[in-house]
Amino acid sequence: MHTFVNQVARINGVINEWVWGIPMLILIISTGIWMSIRTGFFQIVRAKIVGDETFFAIFKKRHVTKTKDKKAISQFQALSTALAATIGTGNIAGVATALTIGGPGAIFWMWVSAFFGMMTNFSENVLGIYYRRKNMYGEWSGGAMYYLENGLGSKKGMKKIAKFLAILFAIFCVLASFGIGNMTQVNSIADAMHSNFGIPTIVMGIILAVIAALVVIGGIKRIGRVTEKLVPFMALAYIIGALVIFFINYRQIPYVFGSIFKDAFNVSAVGGGIGGYVIKRAATMGFKRGVFSNEAGLGSSVMVHSSSDVKEPVIQGMWGIFEVFFDTIIVCTLTAFVLLSSSSDAKSQAKVFANITTDSQTFSIAEHIDEDKEVPLIDKEYSTLVIDVDSDGNAKLYTEAPADGEYLELKAYGNSYYVKASKKEDRTEDDYIYTNIMSIKGNAAKDSNGKTVKDSNGNVVLDSVKVEQINGVSLVTYAFSQKFGDVAAKLLAIAILLFAFSTVLGWSFYGTKAIEYLFGTKSMVFYKVIFVCFIVVGATLNLSLAWSIADTLNGLMAIPNLIGVLALSGTVVKITRNYTKRKIKKDDVNLEPMLSAFPDIQKEQEEKMRAEEV
Repeated sequence: MHTFVNQVARINGVINEWVWGIPMLILIISTGIWMSIRTGFFQIVRAKIVGDETFFAIFKKRHVTKTKDKKAISQFQALSTALAATIGTGNIAGVATALTIGGPGAIFWMWVSAFFGMMTNFSENVLGIYYRRKNMYGEWSGGAMYYLENGLGSKKGMKKIAKFLAILFAIFCVLASFGIGNMTQVNSIADAMHSNFGIPTIVMGIILAVIAALVVIGGIKRIGRVTEKLVPFMALAYIIGALVIFFINYRQIPYVFGSIFKDAFNVSAVGGGIGGYVIKRAATMGFKRGVFSNEAGLGSSVMVHSSSDVKEPVIQGMWGIFEVFFDTIIVCTLTAFVLLSSSSDAKSQAKVFANITTDSQTFSIAEHIDEDKEVPLIDKEYSTLVIDVDSDGNAKLYTEAPADGEYLELKAYGNSYYVKASKKEDRTEDDYIYTNIMSIKGNAAKDSNGKTVKDSNGNVVLDSVKVEQINGVSLVTYAFSQKFGDVAAKLLAIAILLFAFSTVLGWSFYGTKAIEYLFGTKSMVFYKVIFVCFIVVGATLNLSLAWSIADTLNGLMAIPNLIGVLALSGTVVKITRNYTKRKIKKDDVNLEPMLSAFPDIQKEQEEKMRAEEV
């Protein structure tokens, strides 16, 4: 069994590396660039109109937040449900990972990804509305599988291929919904609540399953009612916390933006042959986290946008633009600012390791020169740290001569522990970088009976030391704790609860619509029951492999979806030009609107539009 699991992990690793590799990222970004060019950079040229029809419309136009259609959700509910699925732990942990691996420059490339991703999302939503159908209950059913089958499939010789791609997309979506949209999210919630509040994981799983059942089984109308209240609350709370730090650290604003742009095009090391690598690394991480964050190109959020009561495909496309803007440009950028503007607590190696305990300590490493002077670890200067533990269990540390290399080496009882150190050229006192934030914890010695060994003074005797680089949620917690103290961990645990649970609600709908496409409308109730049961499973299991597989499946969804978007780009352009002539330029107000690919739905939507205008 162990061999089988390892084999699965190995195969998945190969596929995952390809799915989320450079070629796929280039395809996703290129699609956004292509759609931007073909629509005349709609996201810039029509920015004011996009704002008026989305964010500002929430406060001015009643039909945006309310709907009379009992079988559909409002435009704002569609946005909220889509954001519920996309704004998740990735907005917290994902940005930290991008900064740790790709440096501050990764944020610039994340912005680039979002800029072009806006038009990918716009195109997906336009096609989703244009090719959607109604099921046996009178509810809208749309998404990549429908514009693949009915759009791409209408082209000569493409019917069978289009149907195959549609089925493939739906299968990937269903499987991914149990992983990245369910178990892995719930696992993050259960771990966070157990660590900070002591709630048993099984109890948390049952509680979440019950709440989810009440919402999910109620269908899209109930999901929409919950997310339209939950998403604004959780997003606003997180934004306020980040803005507090933003204004407290306002002096760091020039440094933050300077480091982002400088690192994005860091060619200062070209002489050493690594300038291109640095830029490539930053760009790769920025593009990856951007795609992970807003899901533009994956075709996932189209399914919920297609359930909106909107008549004009372009209007829902505008909501897609706003979705990417809010998720990445606003939320992810604020997280990045918190990380880059909060100073780390630099300590000398001697001070850090003088009294190692079994309690986890967080710090940044500074090279100890003498008792009065501390110099940050920079460039290629590294030290070998040796930990001595005396007979009383007291840990002492001394520093050997600096040596060239890529790691700090920590030795305890003959065992070596390696930890990655940071490098940054031209660093000043006011510069901070988070790749050298470390966590150290002593491992208590055990006697033959498995009991912890203590010295005569009651101190725990250590037999080894664990040193790890802080990353993900822990790194964001550390940054928030600089201003909010120990309460930061609990606040972020609650944020993870809201962010991750909202993702579960959003993905439950994605999976429901995919299963409906595969097996019919009546199969949806069985899927919902199974989905809720998996919540309990996810709260209690170690899901490292499940997360990796789900991540792969999520990426595989992009392949058939992008084929559909690119093949139907001409249709997107026609619909956009039609709307522009009628509603924006008003060159031809009597031009027949392009509302649906199906005559019956086209007629129905035209009648509803005329009724609203009266």
